[in-house]
Amino acid sequence: MSRMAACFLPLLLVALIGQPGCMLMKLDRISKKLTGGEPETILQSDVGAPPEMESRHSTGIDHDGDTLVGGRFSYRGNIEETDAFAKEVSERYTSRGWTAWQTSVHPRNGNLIFRKDDRQAEVDYTVSAIEPAMSRAIVTVSRIAASVPAAQPAQGAVGRGPA
Repeated sequence: MSRMAACFLPLLLVALIGQPGCMLMKLDRISKKLTGGEPETILQSDVGAPPEMESRHSTGIDHDGDTLVGGRFSYRGNIEETDAFAKEVSERYTSRGWTAWQTSVHPRNGNLIFRKDDRQAEVDYTVSAIEPAMSRAIVTVSRIAASVPAAQPAQGAVGRGPA
């Protein structure tokens, strides 16, 4: 399918189905996947971006050569099920060499911490009670302080409550 056809597909389907709103948001996600519109990483780094979410704001971006070592990145998008969202985020990180360090998943929010070398990435997310498509996620990337004692990583990528 051509890129232009993929862009018009959601509009065509909404016109045929006649149900805007949530249906349009789901069709937009399909269009992004067809056109490659959703980056899997932040700033072409090894830091995973929240799945099916749109970047809204970035601050404090810091690089050490080609490595992203700092920054706070906010996202808005659809989170319908926190366990599934946490699993997909974990897969994005572990496939890039990160270790799941701490996992806390609840029905309306979650907090995931990953570590790699001297860096930490924290993914904090909350499901919007009114509209799941307006849920938020904040990814904070930072250096691990040298004074922090070494501890063992969390067992398993996703779990209920603190790891």
